[in-house]
Amino acid sequence: MTAAMQRTISIALATAALLLGIPRPAAAQAAADIQQNLPAVPDAPAAAEIQQSPPVVPEVPAATNIQQNLPVVPEVPPAAAVEQSHPVVPEVPLAADIPQNPTVIAEAPAAAAVQQSVPEASTQPKRLPLFGVMVDVGVPDGLIGSLTIRPRKWVRVSGGGGSNGISSGWRAGITFLPFGAGPSASFEYGGYQDGDANALAKTFGFGSSPVLQRVGYQYMNAHLGLDFGTRRFVFFLHGGVTMLRGQIHNLDTLIPAPPAGDASATGTTEVTVRRDPNAKAVGPSLKLGLIVYVW
Repeated sequence: MTAAMQRTISIALATAALLLGIPRPAAAQAAADIQQNLPAVPDAPAAAEIQQSPPVVPEVPAATNIQQNLPVVPEVPPAAAVEQSHPVVPEVPLAADIPQNPTVIAEAPAAAAVQQSVPEASTQPKRLPLFGVMVDVGVPDGLIGSLTIRPRKWVRVSGGGGSNGISSGWRAGITFLPFGAGPSASFEYGGYQDGDANALAKTFGFGSSPVLQRVGYQYMNAHLGLDFGTRRFVFFLHGGVTMLRGQIHNLDTLIPAPPAGDASATGTTEVTVRRDPNAKAVGPSLKLGLIVYVW
């Protein structure tokens, strides 16, 4: 223990003895006893010794050596070189330029328009029936029953046969309906074979005649009319002109022969019919009828 530490301890013990009221000799004796009982503390080396044995500090390499050992760092190019080498980025248009070149976006159709464009089986018009039967009566057609075909709603063709009360006959024709219904135009051609018309004449109050024993003709109709109905049932009324062509048979029976042995008949003209003459006539015609389409 150094002398300085001994003095310090002595002063501290003396001060404590004075504070506790211990007499000075006793205090001195107590301090001596305490000093003897203190553990031995090795003396600290002197400052000169400390300076003589400093710790070994590794030598720091010089700055030049440090720079030589540093990793090679690539040189950063200047700002001008960076701007020249950076990728070209397209210029973004300003907000003021965007409204001038707006992207045209097709407007979505409204729900109602979409519904209208969607085909619905319930709203699509059904196909018109194609085949039907037709019955009509008129002059000079008589009573005719026909099969009719309607390939389009504006046209129909028909063909059939019937009777005029004298004999049986046939007829074929075509009808045009520009609007599918309403106004119509018909063209027909038909004919009846020879038959005895005396029974029909008596029905209307006329007498019998040899000329009516063979009555037959061909005819052509050109009619305008009205047709009512479009799908299953069609009623029509047609009228126009008809041209008739036929032969008159037994015409010589209408020429009276002079009585035999009559002297007054001398010098008279005698008429002889060697061949049945042809006859043509043009007159009005009318008919009405009904069509029922079945398929």
